[in-house]
Amino acid sequence: MNILDNLQLNDEKPAVLTIRNTDQVLILAIGLKKAQVLQRHVTPTQATLIVLKGVVSFEMEGEFTRVELAETFEIPANVPHEVTAIEESVFLVVKDKIA
Repeated sequence: MNILDNLQLNDEKPAVLTIRNTDQVLILAIGLKKAQVLQRHVTPTQATLIVLKGVVSFEMEGEFTRVELAETFEIPANVPHEVTAIEESVFLVVKDKIA
């Protein structure tokens, strides 16, 4: 599967494509148009964000981190955060389901 071909970006909300969903792991591809926001939320287990296309700004506890193409960012469990696309972006979120 080509993630970039299968993820349909839209103006209304972030695009989400499930890549893998097992008892142990959840892998999502998320696409954002420029300036689109993945609203503030928490994850109950640690996750890793991996940028496949574009650049995003990751906001957590008032601090902003720029995450660029081919970079990763570790997301801690139970900490509110949000992601904003600096330019059209696609990223993976890899989340362990076991705490």
